[in-house]
Amino acid sequence: MNKTRINQANPQELLEIPGIDPARRDAIVRHRSEHGPIRDADELAHVLGSSAADAAWTSEIDFDPAEDTAPEAPGA
Repeated sequence: MNKTRINQANPQELLEIPGIDPARRDAIVRHRSEHGPIRDADELAHVLGSSAADAAWTSEIDFDPAEDTAPEAPGA
């Protein structure tokens, strides 16, 4: 199973993660552009305003930092 690389995924790919809706996707994109890569599930929970990390994120998401986060293409 391929994990989604949260720090390189484009906005459409972020929506493929279970539990990520457009509002959460936008929060992830905004955080990456303002603060850089998301380090772990706990930081993702904070970004999404959740009190705890979703257990599924460990199996669905790769948190390895990228040299740069994904560029946000217009209309992406």
